[in-house]
Amino acid sequence: MIIILLQIQPTKNRFTTMKRLTILAITLLTFSFLPKEAKACDSCNFFEYSLLQNRSYFGLFYRHRSFGDYTQYGNTTNQVTTAGLSNAVFENSAANNYTPNARTLSATIPDQRVMHEPEGTGLYVNKTKMDWETYETVELRGNFMLKNNWNFAFLLPYESNVVYYEKLLDLPNLVQDTTISVKGWGDLTLAADYIHYIYNPKARHTFRPGIAITAPTGQSRQIANAEQLYDPIIQPGTGSWSLIGRMNYQLFYTKTGANLSFSYKTATEGSQDYQFGNSFNGSAVGFHQFTINNDWILVPNLGGYFEHAANDTWEGEKQALTGGDVVFAQAGTDLNIKDWTLSFVWQTPLSQSLNGNQILHKNRLSIGVIKSFKL
Repeated sequence: MIIILLQIQPTKNRFTTMKRLTILAITLLTFSFLPKEAKACDSCNFFEYSLLQNRSYFGLFYRHRSFGDYTQYGNTTNQVTTAGLSNAVFENSAANNYTPNARTLSATIPDQRVMHEPEGTGLYVNKTKMDWETYETVELRGNFMLKNNWNFAFLLPYESNVVYYEKLLDLPNLVQDTTISVKGWGDLTLAADYIHYIYNPKARHTFRPGIAITAPTGQSRQIANAEQLYDPIIQPGTGSWSLIGRMNYQLFYTKTGANLSFSYKTATEGSQDYQFGNSFNGSAVGFHQFTINNDWILVPNLGGYFEHAANDTWEGEKQALTGGDVVFAQAGTDLNIKDWTLSFVWQTPLSQSLNGNQILHKNRLSIGVIKSFKL
């Protein structure tokens, strides 16, 4: 989470009633065209960073997400439909029953998928505590502030995704461990916000409705050694267009403030006939500004983050082992030294309600280095 801190301006900069109504109209229009479901997007709530008004920046960010553990352990009792496999079982095959995933693998189809969630796909995994997934992103961000009220940004990510299963059925070897690793460029995101300020002698209110578009520029058809396509979920790109509606509100009173952010995302069908479910994200963060000297400013922050994702669909069929709700606690700090800023955010899950026996969310980390400038 990046905190926006701007110096209080005189009351002569207050907006007219007409401009306030314009902001309200933009906000309503932004959300009225969006559907009622959403896909998770941990970078949807991004807003311009600036300790000074009328500043732009370039930033380099590193984000890390980890997953591990399940609500149940063992393997599926569903029969395998993949060619050459039938009624394959693990040593504790009767342990649990799981909701099958609609996706299948077939040896007769050349465009096979190597799924990161094998359950119900023709691959068999004996789920254990040793299984894990990590998703790492190095992201270039550019932010451009124009005329104090218009803000434009881009995000260009490079993804590195790794999935590990301790016990996977891979004939003729009955049980073996496996690691799936995929790297490549992710999808480009372009965003625009309109910024509206309301001032009084001690406080400032900032409203930022905005929209963002994610274009299918990333690598979405990465191929494994056996010339099989990797699972769309772990591909660096999606092969789809996405529309994101965003709203940010900030209250800044002397040196203390609060920041509320919301985003809603919908996507078209993408690569491999796969469509990610729509998502809604929200965050609430409190912060305080400490001025160490004329050049050093420290801004610690504490709050929470909520993420809801609807089920994905593949070839029109709902995927039972996708989507759900997660609530994170988060803490972070921004350190500003003149035109340079170091940003740090840590998130840890407080509760999660996922669809089916999915691998669970673990901690998340975000680190950013930012160089601001004035256009």
